Amino acid sequence: MATLLLDHLRSVFTTQAVDELARATGEQATLTQKALDGLLPALTTGVINQAQTRAGAATLYRLLTSTPFATDPSVGQLVDANSHRQQAVKSGTALLGQLLPDRPDRLASSTAQYSGVSLGSATTLTGLAMSILMGFLHQQLVTHKLTEAQLAAQLRSETDPARSAIPAALASMLGWLIGSPAPGPVTSAVPPSGVTQAHREEDKEKAAGFPWLRWLLIGAGLLLLLFLLMRSCNRDKTETTTASQPRQESTTSVATDTLASDLDGNAPAVRVAVDLPGGRKLSLVEKSFTYSLAQFLATKGGQVPKVFTFDNLTFETDSARITTQARSNVDDLIQIMKAYPSLHIRIEGNTDSTGDDAINDPLSGDRADAVRQALLTGGIEASRVTIRERGDSKPVASNQTATGRQKNRRIDVVITKL
Repeated sequence: MATLLLDHLRSVFTTQAVDELARATGEQATLTQKALDGLLPALTTGVINQAQTRAGAATLYRLLTSTPFATDPSVGQLVDANSHRQQAVKSGTALLGQLLPDRPDRLASSTAQYSGVSLGSATTLTGLAMSILMGFLHQQLVTHKLTEAQLAAQLRSETDPARSAIPAALASMLGWLIGSPAPGPVTSAVPPSGVTQAHREEDKEKAAGFPWLRWLLIGAGLLLLLFLLMRSCNRDKTETTTASQPRQESTTSVATDTLASDLDGNAPAVRVAVDLPGGRKLSLVEKSFTYSLAQFLATKGGQVPKVFTFDNLTFETDSARITTQARSNVDDLIQIMKAYPSLHIRIEGNTDSTGDDAINDPLSGDRADAVRQALLTGGIEASRVTIRERGDSKPVASNQTATGRQKNRRIDVVITKL
């Protein structure tokens, strides 16, 4: 089971960001990575756990609604040794202190003890992570207009996967923060009331005294099995007879979770090495969105606006969370935009004409915004990326067929400025 908060934090602290943080704090990259591997799920679980009491939920909601959260700076700004990182650490530390007034420093101390980084470095990482986590929660609260109760319920659903991601060595130090796992079902070793050894012996004697009863039950079981087999055969015949008849397609659906995937077959992907300005090198699937975009940008005199469909971009079911499998495609787009710093794009969410517009249209817009947020997290300036929710107003194929509807459910990337 995925956790929205933890997945977001992990998407921010990429390998590149960890390396830069290690340099900024004077730590080894391996120790910094170890610290974050424990800190991120621990902090996530701690915040979720605080929201499970009425007082904790009220405090968290007050912080999210009263704190002036600014647009998240890029990862490069956060990890650089400048005012952005310092302000993020200061803000995150203050928020953690208000949420945990009695123990604001214990998480950083435990993280330092677990990972081997200094207490100062652990404090920096804790403040950064808390600032990013609270900023993301604030965005979710505003976007979805969550009440205090709705926020607590949403967080409660992420408790177990977040807690299970905490390394055991660190979790053993943080019982005060993360609470205890929900107890599983308990099987009692005590016999049911009134059942004694004497009763068991009596049952054995009864079973031995009536052997015909045992054979009667076996025979009944065999007859039931034969009946089920005959019924299954009849059902197979019926399905064979009606298989050639066309099925009526459902008229209600929500957007599928695979957008603009490879609709032409199962041909193996051919990767091509692509050199970008500034010395960057990418291995891109031939004829994919990122490959076509790189080719277009490398050719001088291209006309804008230019529209590309973001193929092989997948999301988790009924959500705007980009899947782990599709993350590399977004990372390739980040590298291309870094290689062309004057490039500006617009991300457009599209859907088909079936289903409820009240569900499909906002979901397509949320997915477009999820791609934008991933780009900003990867270090792309916010002014270079805009979004547009188009709904079903711009189909590229017929909505009368399943294949056409799948093509219409897509994310388009429009080049607006070179």
